[in-house]
Amino acid sequence: MKISFENIKQAAGYIKVDYQDENHSHFIEFKLNVPIFIREDLIALALATLCGTKYDEISMELTVSKITKENIEKFTKSELFIKTNEYPMVESKSRDKHTLNFSGGFDSLASLPFLPQNSSLVSMNFGGPFQRELAMIKKFDSHIVTTNILETDFRKNSWLFMLIASILYKDYLDTTFNISGGVIGAGFLKNSRFITNYATPSLITAANMKSIPYTLSLSEIAAIKIASQNYPHLMDDSLVSLANPKEEKRFRKQLLLEIEIERSNLDISIPNRVTPPKQPHFNWGDNILLDHLALYIMKYRGYDTALLTVNNIPEDSIKLVDKLELSFYDRYFTDVLKFIPKKYHKNYMNTLIDSGIRPFEKNDWYEYSETLNFLSKYHNIIQ
Repeated sequence: MKISFENIKQAAGYIKVDYQDENHSHFIEFKLNVPIFIREDLIALALATLCGTKYDEISMELTVSKITKENIEKFTKSELFIKTNEYPMVESKSRDKHTLNFSGGFDSLASLPFLPQNSSLVSMNFGGPFQRELAMIKKFDSHIVTTNILETDFRKNSWLFMLIASILYKDYLDTTFNISGGVIGAGFLKNSRFITNYATPSLITAANMKSIPYTLSLSEIAAIKIASQNYPHLMDDSLVSLANPKEEKRFRKQLLLEIEIERSNLDISIPNRVTPPKQPHFNWGDNILLDHLALYIMKYRGYDTALLTVNNIPEDSIKLVDKLELSFYDRYFTDVLKFIPKKYHKNYMNTLIDSGIRPFEKNDWYEYSETLNFLSKYHNIIQ
């Protein structure tokens, strides 16, 4: 399949690109809340995030460096038709500028305490149902990119479109390190080598940035603990921003926050509470992350409350949570340290300690293994 990006127009703080493939003909636009002009290499990288590996041929009416062309072809696994020049990769003036991709949710809040003083935030404004995020984003001095991606099918091709703001603002913010608030997810739980295989996304490398996975050592539980300890006054606003009231995710995150408030005796109010869904969408065995969290919920709120998040939880899970402490849910994996530059280790460790997060200890590894063994009856897990 072929796609062409053409009639590319740029004004201060605005980019519009017409595109056409075999199924669609429309335009994509990016509105920046800072009136700057963007280097064509960065525009090309942003457009490449939309393509994923869907296309065999891509054409862009831009002029970029040869290395940018090569990087895009490597990522998209396609042939790129684009004008090239002999310019080298643009080097950052600084060597330590962090830029966080900030959406306002719990994971984003948990990332903030790890950042050095001179860091910046960038955010995507997708509009539509994601309009809820803006109120939280605007509480911070974030550099925003508003886009019409929801009008297109591009978001199905690759998750990297989430990093477009970081790419487009790269030169302006002089970013060296790109930070995303990712936490332990299904990929981590299913494969014990997930962290050791961690790498900076190739298009981020192509923009001459590196990623630091500060929060990838943390479960959702630990991320909520860090966010609650450092930004207690923003937890309800963050909860509102991360999902719409009728989404199961919203109730589940609320429930996890309530448990953390009780466990740590925190003075946090949740005025925007939502009621549980009438019937959870997922059954036990459908989603390993939800099953994993259900065990934690069961430990502190009981079997019936856990059933509000996942259907048909096996009753032998009760014996498991009764015999285990499950303290590993708010501990951190030390393996992530190898992907954090040594100059930031001290601040990283101090932030974890100050937030009440301890490293995995011997019993945590034992209980984590026991939990995965139990989940392996229902999911394919590589240990």
